Parts: sequence; C-alpha cells; structure tokens
Amino acid sequence: MSATAPARRPHSSAGLAGPSRPERFLAQPPPRAPNAKVRAPKRPSTAPGALIETPHTIEEHRLPSPTQIREAAWLQVTDQNGTRIPFGDLFMGQKTVVVFIRHFWCPLCQDYMFSLTRLVEPAMLKKAGVKLVVISNGSHGMIRAYRKIFRTSFALYTDPTLKVYNTLGMTLRTLDAGPESQRGAYVRHGLVGGITMVVVNAVKVGMPVWKEGGDIEQLGGEFVMGPGLQCTFAHRMRTTRAHAPIQRVLGAAGID
Repeated sequence: MSATAPARRPHSSAGLAGPSRPERFLAQPPPRAPNAKVRAPKRPSTAPGALIETPHTIEEHRLPSPTQIREAAWLQVTDQNGTRIPFGDLFMGQKTVVVFIRHFWCPLCQDYMFSLTRLVEPAMLKKAGVKLVVISNGSHGMIRAYRKIFRTSFALYTDPTLKVYNTLGMTLRTLDAGPESQRGAYVRHGLVGGITMVVVNAVKVGMPVWKEGGDIEQLGGEFVMGPGLQCTFAHRMRTTRAHAPIQRVLGAAGID
C-alpha cells in the first residue's frame, strides 16, 4: 500500500516562522469539546433576569486573550468581491490597525471614516510597516460604493455574522449616543444633518440601497493586531459616538 500524500496547506508562509505562521492557525482549528456547539453571535435576551450587556459591563480596553485571538483568526470575513478569507490573514504577517465600524448607513461612522481618511496617509503607514483595514457588518455588495464616498485606498471587509465582533468582545448592542461630554471629536453632524449627509453620499456614489447595510445596534472598536497571534491595543465602543481618536490608535501602533 502506498503512503498517503501529506495534506496540502492552504497558504504559503515564506519568511514567517514559529507560531505566527498563517498555516498554524489554519491547519489546526481551536480545540472544542466533542459535543460542543459553535456559538451564534450574542444577542440580548428578553427573558426575566437575563444579563444584558451595558456600557458599564463592557471592558473597554481589555486585550483579547490568546484563545480569543486564535479563534478570531479562524473566523472569516468577506472582501468586496465576495471572497471569504480568514480574519487572521489580515494581520498575521504585519502589524495591522483594525477598525470595526457599525453599519454602512451610520452617519456617525461616516464622520469617523472622513476623519480617518483625512488624518491617515498611506505613506505614513508604509514607512512604519503598518497596515490599516476597516471592517463593517453589512453586505459585501456595499463595499465598493462605500469606499468611493471617502476615496480611500484602505481595504474594507465585512463580518455579516458578527462572529469576529463577538469573539473580540464587541458584544454591546445599543442605539445610545451617550452624553454630549463623551461625544467623539470626529462627530461633525447631528441627527438631521447626519441623515442628510448619508442620503447625499448614497446618491453621489450609487449606494445599492437594496443591499443589507448591517446591524444598526452593533457597536465597533479599534484594535492593533499582529504580526502573529497578538493584540497590543484594544478599544470597544460603549456608545454610538465613541470611536477612539484615530491618532491614539496610530500611536498605539507606533506611529507618531
């Protein structure tokens, strides 16, 4: 009987070694109990006495554990072409700023994206050896038009299952904008002005309004991840206007 040929690995890993090699997290999934079920994204329960996440129970800056990072690396995100790739592929080989926004129709996150594209220059990132990616949770069919709004070169992906969001601890669901004293400096529009901006932008770039824009109650956050299975900065939103200042996130990535 001939020997069985070794299984092919899905990705090459030239220049990478040890536990940070991409095939390490792809070749061996996180261990689970024999009868364990894959958990669906968390949702608040309406049952009497159920524990519901609040801004006070969310650990805003807690770094995800090694197990959480490994599990998240296995989960898939989708690019603008509809291709699904492991989340870990975004940061395994390079330090990466990962910005999780809310839904594609959120005017507050559009304000944040305008701030991000105005303050972050690709040349700045290249010089520092850092990459930046943005993740939303709507349909991948929205990505091309959304990027046109900001004329950004930064890659954008979606996590419509919310599994990456939840695994990294972004489990708070709310429409609460929070007090004015805690409003992010990037916010330029109020309710009416924000809605108007979103509509105008959608018309300008031909946003496909029939596509799923995402979960309107899901909050986002900012992380500095990689290279390898590590996270050196974490921030989770507690209100809809609470993205971390992008300058602070860049500073955590070693960019002055």
